[in-house]
Amino acid sequence: MKIVEISGLIEEGMWNYGDELGEPIFAGPRITELASVEKNGFSAHRIEFSILTGTYLETGAHLLKNVKTIDCIDPKDLFLPASIIKLDKPPESHITKHELIRSGVKVKKGDCLIIFTGWYRMWNRKNFVLDCPHFDSDCMDWIVSKKVKILASDTPCYDDIQDPVDSKTLPQLRKLYLNGAMALAPVVNGDKIRQARAKIIILPLKVKSLSASPARAVVIYR
Repeated sequence: MKIVEISGLIEEGMWNYGDELGEPIFAGPRITELASVEKNGFSAHRIEFSILTGTYLETGAHLLKNVKTIDCIDPKDLFLPASIIKLDKPPESHITKHELIRSGVKVKKGDCLIIFTGWYRMWNRKNFVLDCPHFDSDCMDWIVSKKVKILASDTPCYDDIQDPVDSKTLPQLRKLYLNGAMALAPVVNGDKIRQARAKIIILPLKVKSLSASPARAVVIYR
């Protein structure tokens, strides 16, 4: 059995939406040491971060009213079959329906669909957010038609964040949420996964009434 972690490391100085988009509420994490074994006989830290930090699981409550929050997710929806599609996309490019179809990967109802574009290799590099590949409208229509439970991608934005309209209205992400799915992003380590079908386990923090939470996620296959 192979186990591949697809969640990225959270650390001070990492990429974050706040710095790139000029939104202080999404600033990067701050980690403060409160006690150390040497000084206090035990170790303790305080962490301050946006719920959109590192690899995170997000529900439709991010954009919609009266949608379940992270703490209300049924645990069975965090242990799912996964379909995995690998592409090779340049910066600022559209992910298209035809590319997903040409992959030959069968996407089944109830899957977590994981799409790797290779962009995870840019983690913590300049413009990781602003220059990332993103989904076009036809592509998202195709994805939601498959009735997946979660769409995971190695891109930090599902919409064209450089488009002045899309960056405000997030039409592709909204479409995903209106169809009852969740998002897991950005994921990493696509090069370590060798199969197109697998299992995924996603473990977000269980905090009351949040629309999203950092999560650890692993892909398992034989």
